[in-house]
Amino acid sequence: MARHVLVSRRDQLALWVTYLNIVLYALCYQLQKPVEPFLVQTLAENANDADAVARKYGELQSFFSAIQTVGSPLVGILLDRAGIRFASASVFFASALSYAILAVATDINLLFYSKLPTALQHAFLVAQATAATSTAGDDSARAQALGRMTTAYTIGATIGPVLGGILADHGDLYIGARLAVFGSLLSVLLSVVFLPTVASSNNAPYRKEIRQRSFFDEVRHSFNMATRPILLPLLAVKVIAGLAVSIYSTALPILLTRDLKFDPATLGLSMSSSTFAVAVFGAVGMAPLTSQIGAPGMAKIGLLIRAFLGALTALVISQGTHARFPIPVNIMAISVLHGLASHMLATGLTTQTTGAVEQDEQGALLGLEHGLFSLARVGGPALGTSFLASGSSGFWPVANVCGAIDLALALALTLTTLERKSKEKGQ
Repeated sequence: MARHVLVSRRDQLALWVTYLNIVLYALCYQLQKPVEPFLVQTLAENANDADAVARKYGELQSFFSAIQTVGSPLVGILLDRAGIRFASASVFFASALSYAILAVATDINLLFYSKLPTALQHAFLVAQATAATSTAGDDSARAQALGRMTTAYTIGATIGPVLGGILADHGDLYIGARLAVFGSLLSVLLSVVFLPTVASSNNAPYRKEIRQRSFFDEVRHSFNMATRPILLPLLAVKVIAGLAVSIYSTALPILLTRDLKFDPATLGLSMSSSTFAVAVFGAVGMAPLTSQIGAPGMAKIGLLIRAFLGALTALVISQGTHARFPIPVNIMAISVLHGLASHMLATGLTTQTTGAVEQDEQGALLGLEHGLFSLARVGGPALGTSFLASGSSGFWPVANVCGAIDLALALALTLTTLERKSKEKGQ
């Protein structure tokens, strides 16, 4: 039976400050999302060539993911070596620097340079480590804590795109970046004042041991974790599912702005439409759902729902003016369900992976997961823009590819579960 974890007042304060920081983190980050396609269109050399602009937007997303791939394991190691306070302050300072460069980006090169500090922009990784280490040994409590971290993120992400789009509609594409600088610096202050100095592990001998290792030993140890039989299939699913969501999330805003003429405010509202439902679900529904169907069931169901909703998105877009409701309303409704499905998938996978390692290894594990997820997203934007340029079939090429990936992953998880149960019976 899983033990119940008692959280001290100090740990509770750290969790609540982390929740607040994640709200600010998501708000600042999402202020930029509905603006970026328009910034690329404004700053690109071939601004009148829609395909060239789409490719440049895809290149920007790929560059961002490549930088994040390098940085994620570093932040995981930083958590285990230097502690939560230092890691949190570092990631928010890096965020502030990124937004400061973006706020003065008057050409496309500066837009790319603004992504360089995001190598350390992994506040959600730090938040996951804080949640996971405080609930070790209790899957339901860990799922609830992870769900609430996601809730905190989605509260900020609900407000961010809408506010960013509205502000940009008044003609200033940089005001969101300037606000994000101040929000990120506030989180630096909160981290320094309220978060604990200890590492994500409470095991003092282990912390002493990892400080004696070389940096390259730590990197090698992190990647060796990926080869463990219990982790390898789950991490593989996370990577491939990350590729699918990268294709989907790159192609959809391009199509909505280029072909369906969404303005920044409408695009921001469509991006925010799923986040409120996800926030409520993460706060109150994650632990009961985990208890009822288990973390593996959540992951598989999330994949199946995503595959169906991708096809439904393509159908709604292809119907155009013949749809019963306007396209923005339909897209927002589907986005709510798609966000819930992706939330189930991510939480189901992370609950399993963090429960499969020692508490001392969770910082390194989460850094590895984020790095692999970012690596998967490097190729997604180029594929997404290629599928959109492949013909006049709208969103169907994207929906078909992403749906096929999700269905194949759901089948793979099912076979892996059956194989593990068969081995357990044979023992």
